[in-house]
Amino acid sequence: MKFGICCAPNALGEPAHLLEIMQSAGADYVEWTIGSLMASDAEFEKLQGVVANSALKPEAFCVFLPPHHRITGPDVNLGAVLEYADEALRRASALGGEIVVLGSGAARKVPAGFSMDEALAQFTRFARELGPIAQNHGVTMTIEPLNKGEDNLVNTVSHGAQIVDAVNHPNIQLLADFYHMFTDDEPISNVHNARARIKHAHLADLNRVAPSFSKEGEADFVGFFGALKAIGYDERISFEGKTEDLAAQARAIIAHMKLRHSQA
Repeated sequence: MKFGICCAPNALGEPAHLLEIMQSAGADYVEWTIGSLMASDAEFEKLQGVVANSALKPEAFCVFLPPHHRITGPDVNLGAVLEYADEALRRASALGGEIVVLGSGAARKVPAGFSMDEALAQFTRFARELGPIAQNHGVTMTIEPLNKGEDNLVNTVSHGAQIVDAVNHPNIQLLADFYHMFTDDEPISNVHNARARIKHAHLADLNRVAPSFSKEGEADFVGFFGALKAIGYDERISFEGKTEDLAAQARAIIAHMKLRHSQA
């Protein structure tokens, strides 16, 4: 399994410095934010140069859609969203991205008074249109279920698996985020049931802090890794959460994830 950390390219100042720190910390890859690729052409070209000279690559990307690119509700402009998605995935692929996370709670959360059934149909249609675009760029999209405090549309791994099946495209798959799962008391058995649909994973500890840095005990990382091992998942897992000092904590984060994986 590969271990990484979600962060913006400029989280530690210069992107090159970030990649050096992450590599020194033992990360196998980094997971960058899509928004950081879309700020300007000049910034993107700079990132291309940095990545070309680094042994560590951004193999995964998160924070896919900005809030104004709605994919549910009465104000959806599907053509504009797909145009944005096409360029975003082109850039992610150019940097070596293989996985892009479709979380984007602010863009998909169903507005008050809007039909949940219609919103789900909108989300499914978007994913169906997105599949061929992702395939064209050699990227796999992974639908991320979010806890009920952040989203009201896709909240469980089991529901995410149903949507993946409904979309029925090889480049639209599923993410299991252990933080969202234990926040909503979702059973780990849902990972077993989703099986081969899971192509990416996230985790964070209680209060969304870094593994080994929680002051309130520790989430059942061993159980989560055990479930992933049981379904034969051996791809990537990223820490996605809060840090007090990323540069100082990165080594401990990666080491703790690897330790719990070895104990599962």
